Amino acid sequence: MALLDIFIFYGMVGLFIVSFLSSLIPIPTEAVVFGLLGAGGDSGIIFIILTLGSILGAFLGYLIGKHGLTKLIQSYKNKEKQEQTNRYFLKYGAFLLLVSPWIPFVCNLAPVVAGIQNYDSKRFLIIISIANIIKCFAIVYLSITIIDWWTLFMK
Repeated sequence: MALLDIFIFYGMVGLFIVSFLSSLIPIPTEAVVFGLLGAGGDSGIIFIILTLGSILGAFLGYLIGKHGLTKLIQSYKNKEKQEQTNRYFLKYGAFLLLVSPWIPFVCNLAPVVAGIQNYDSKRFLIIISIANIIKCFAIVYLSITIIDWWTLFMK
């Protein structure tokens, strides 16, 4: 919890860093959002920064998969298995990317897999942006609702 307190202490910069990193490694952003909103932060700005950090972090994961891991993995995969995986990802990749922000650990791996599979970068950005906008809106909205509910019963 001390790490999350550091992110809350640094405010919006901390929120951006934790949202960016949470797309690469499993770090919960919800506690930072809750802390910033509880401290009186602007929900609109928090939503924008959270969304932007999440999208940019996912895109970095995509680039790591596309330019870094592709060469490594291709040397270990046989061609038939690689083509089968490519067809599967082309068929179900959009759905996987759309739901991936909601699934722990998958949210970190799906962009990397999309990069490895050479998924179209424009399509990736559109789908991952939609998914992250929905998730970030839900996080901010639910945090506000919980804070309002909590303060109602604390009076």
